[in-house]
Amino acid sequence: MANRERREESRLQGPIPVYVRGKTETGQVFRTHTLIDNVSQGGLYLQLPYTVLPGSGLFAYTKLPSGARLAARGCVLRTESKSHGLSGVAVSFKCTRMFANVG
Repeated sequence: MANRERREESRLQGPIPVYVRGKTETGQVFRTHTLIDNVSQGGLYLQLPYTVLPGSGLFAYTKLPSGARLAARGCVLRTESKSHGLSGVAVSFKCTRMFANVG
């Protein structure tokens, strides 16, 4: 039971390109393009070349594989050190907007 998935929401696995805006742990504003590892209705997990603090806000904008576009504001739940100087960042959505694939 140790490997049992605890999430109730299904996840869409990446990599999915994403534009992210937020503040580093030192308060510096950043804007960057990176990759989402996975996304669900409740949040996402991505990797950033910056260190952010749990509780800080992030904005993300992406085009999902279905063609729909997602704009979301969220709160950093946790961070993890990754290889190559990256931080893995779990984000809980606070506000989302979905835009249908038009055309």
